[in-house]
Amino acid sequence: MHRKKLFIFFLGMSLYSSSMLFAQGRDNIFYDVYNSTSAPAAYRKHIGVRLKGRERFEKRKADRKAARQQAVDPAFKLGKVYAYPNPAVGVKHPAIHIESGLADKVEIKIYSPAGALLEEAVITDTPKIMRGVYAYEYRFASDNTPSGTCSYQIRAYKTGETPLEASGSLVFVRMGQW
Repeated sequence: MHRKKLFIFFLGMSLYSSSMLFAQGRDNIFYDVYNSTSAPAAYRKHIGVRLKGRERFEKRKADRKAARQQAVDPAFKLGKVYAYPNPAVGVKHPAIHIESGLADKVEIKIYSPAGALLEEAVITDTPKIMRGVYAYEYRFASDNTPSGTCSYQIRAYKTGETPLEASGSLVFVRMGQW
């Protein structure tokens, strides 16, 4: 009877994806069963194989991440510049994505549909690595941007280089009370 319960437990464990167990912080279950003195040798062997596979997976994942970070081009050049979501339907704080390599600072100016300056920001932080490139992101701070097409101007600076400039537009659709 004990072997049958243990077999059913192990079958359930093997059917449930080990990646889900690790992702949910339940990796101790495998180690507990593996280190248990009451677990039969065949089960321990199978669990040991899964644990080694998981360790290989984690190592490959770390190696890929390191390779992506080494492959990032730090050159100061203009890449993609866009706002999302566009159109911003019912969204208070859309974002502007700027790919410019490593810059000393990035200036952002956002204008209302009437042409008045709504927001002005300067980013001096280090950029994030997104999809293999250095990118800056800025979220609109204004809660009261009117419906319509807002425009934005981006200017990136780096010492000894010509500033990079870009502009674009973003459509706001407010979903307020009627």
